[in-house]
Amino acid sequence: MQGSLQRAREAASPKSVTPPAALFVLLALGLAVVLTGVGCGGGSSPQMQLPSGPGVSACVSGTVSSYLGTSCSQGSTVYHWLSYSCTSTPSSICNGLGANGANLSMSLDPQGPYTLLVGETDLWNVTAGQSVDVVISGTVYGATHNNNWPHFHGLPGQTGDGSEEDITTVNCSATGNCTNGLNGVSEDLCDSAHLGNCSDLSMIPVQIDATFKAAPAADPYTLTIEIKLNGGTSGSATLYSVGTHLIPLP
Repeated sequence: MQGSLQRAREAASPKSVTPPAALFVLLALGLAVVLTGVGCGGGSSPQMQLPSGPGVSACVSGTVSSYLGTSCSQGSTVYHWLSYSCTSTPSSICNGLGANGANLSMSLDPQGPYTLLVGETDLWNVTAGQSVDVVISGTVYGATHNNNWPHFHGLPGQTGDGSEEDITTVNCSATGNCTNGLNGVSEDLCDSAHLGNCSDLSMIPVQIDATFKAAPAADPYTLTIEIKLNGGTSGSATLYSVGTHLIPLP
């Protein structure tokens, strides 16, 4: 899969493509558009809304609170949103995020499809001695790729011994339907040992592309989006939003 994604990026570059077959070129271009075309969030461009899935209305921008108990779709990727939890030290951090995440956005990306921008806030940023752990749960079917993409809006993701971690899990392992070694988990860890993950990136790293067979509507996968920030004993952690990408590609 890593080689396929690399070829996708090459297909999107100005270099000429020598096609071994027309089908390969079309697939590579599709991967390039989805995986490198999704934007970094923010800005004033019109938000990109995909056609709705069968019988399910298209996702629109809202908050975690407004999403709970609802279903929405992005193309053939269909979500149902079930629960929200937050634990923090001090408790005022969770309080600031609002009841059921009322102050956390769930926004469409103005620059790319199959994307939900979670957060768009500085309310969960922490300093030394502080921490927060947010979990949003639901189900998903129709998608075959899971990619996380944290956005820091120019700020460092951590200082000192602080850390930021975002983990999106599609539970394909429960049914043996994962198709690569990531077992449905797309994870970014930003800490002093992974500083390359602590600033805004121009594209999603290939190595966090979790793949799996598409689940049917009658038996969707469990989905969790977890966001953790920890200031350590002498550091800090910062995050603006996490772009989740549940993509229905072959």
